[in-house]
Amino acid sequence: MKTIRIKFVDFTSSPGSLRNIKALISQFYELDETDNPDWIVYSVFGQEHLKYNNCVKIFWTGENQAPDFNLCDYALAFEHIELGDRYLRLPLWLLYRNDIERLKVKHIHTQLKDKDSFCSFVYSNSNAAPEREQLFDLLSAYRTVSSGGRYRNNVGEPVADKLAFQQHHKFDIAFENTSHDGYTTEKLVQAFAAGTIPIYWGDPRVGETFNTDSFINCHDYPNFDAVVERVKEIDGDDALWQKMISTPALRDPETVDKSMAELNAFLRHIFDQEPQAARRFSRDYWALKQLHQRQRERRAYERSFRGRMQTFTNRYIFPFARKHEKLWVLFKSLAKKLNV
Repeated sequence: MKTIRIKFVDFTSSPGSLRNIKALISQFYELDETDNPDWIVYSVFGQEHLKYNNCVKIFWTGENQAPDFNLCDYALAFEHIELGDRYLRLPLWLLYRNDIERLKVKHIHTQLKDKDSFCSFVYSNSNAAPEREQLFDLLSAYRTVSSGGRYRNNVGEPVADKLAFQQHHKFDIAFENTSHDGYTTEKLVQAFAAGTIPIYWGDPRVGETFNTDSFINCHDYPNFDAVVERVKEIDGDDALWQKMISTPALRDPETVDKSMAELNAFLRHIFDQEPQAARRFSRDYWALKQLHQRQRERRAYERSFRGRMQTFTNRYIFPFARKHEKLWVLFKSLAKKLNV
């Protein structure tokens, strides 16, 4: 097995995404993680990648941020674009393999008799588009929506097991943080995996992949009032609910296998090359000018008061606060106001 000298930077402190991307690459290669790499894989949570220009750079994101191909050789993201051998669309939901396996059989095993609650809502991030809160309030005026996350919690405390909590409910509010073509994260898949009928908002093109007869796609309705009326209709008709839950979630049952085969081929194509041959973006005059400008801006920010506060907060405050629920909610609120 080929050994590659690699470094992973600018990932969130949550280990899930980084663990997933490492697992994908280590299927085929031994990873020698080093500070003197031939290959860099980076994400959106920082700009340490700007320190590296003499290696092959691969951008990966599960956030709503498009790749900058002036700074990376290759990218894995959610946009519906093509760029030779440099880009592969990889929406975040495809990495949630356990939830996908449950999704594949939810229409076979889920029964209404197993549901004892109306609708679940599990979010801890308050920094999102207002549409999510709007739908929550409108639907709550009809029946109680069980909020099991840190945000708008009404069940006493954040739930320890999201899946187990969702499984008690007939519906789930599965809203992305923002709306953009192609931007589909784990939220819809997890709602399906729990055996609920998802109420989805986010990717306007989500119906190209997922069967809209199996969930409520808010993008198919003129407003949220119409969405609520549709929820009421399904909630009051047991046969209609069972018909929707018994409809397969994916339009093409081979979607996941095809996508993972494309991903494996994409990664093999990158790393089977020698590093010098794998480079794609220009590292000459104009590209260097842009890179140096961004490096100067980053150094200036790191030396500023706001930059120092962000570094201190990310390094010390947030890791401590995550272990204490009430402090975590407080610090997230303060960070949002201070934009750090």
